[in-house]
Amino acid sequence: MSGDISLGCSALTKMLLHAARYPHSAVSGVVLAQGKGGDSGNMVLVDAVPLFHLQLGLAPMLEVALTRIEQHYRSKGLVIAGYYQANEHIRDNVPDFVALKVAEKIAENNNDACLIMIDNKKLCLNLQTAPIIVSQLTSDGKWKSKEKPSIHIEAGALDVISQLLQRKVQHDVNDFDNHLDDLTCDWDNPQINKLLDTLTAAAQDKC
Repeated sequence: MSGDISLGCSALTKMLLHAARYPHSAVSGVVLAQGKGGDSGNMVLVDAVPLFHLQLGLAPMLEVALTRIEQHYRSKGLVIAGYYQANEHIRDNVPDFVALKVAEKIAENNNDACLIMIDNKKLCLNLQTAPIIVSQLTSDGKWKSKEKPSIHIEAGALDVISQLLQRKVQHDVNDFDNHLDDLTCDWDNPQINKLLDTLTAAAQDKC
């Protein structure tokens, strides 16, 4: 496994808003990092792309989605660095066959790839901790949860996400399923990006 993993506000926001929009369904997506992590072995997840909320395991649609994401973010120097999933049942935070297979596929192209499971029972309107479980592959090919001290959340991110949840912004998040149903629904979520820019700038002004 690599060193520490840091989650930026945008990455964590989109994951949690995606899960909050479909509390009755399993949801999935990918997280993005800079193309080169540097010599420290640490990885910074800077963004996330919501994938599905209907059927997570459809291989053809997954292939199309991953290809489009890779092409779209390559010019920004970002690569797919991991997979996230929230299971359907509130007390279930264990990766299933689909989560493991997709994460393994991503790991074929990124040795430091991570698998993030959202802990549904800890997702609330006033977040005190990040409701996620982060795993990476060990040398023997098994996914192992990382210790909490090695997971870092961008300062102020939990406050920003709590504000968005309280304002029900999760209903504005689009994933690939939404896009396939209505092409005007942008899976890049520019409206969320703009809102995050405003909120994070305001938070920095208060510091």
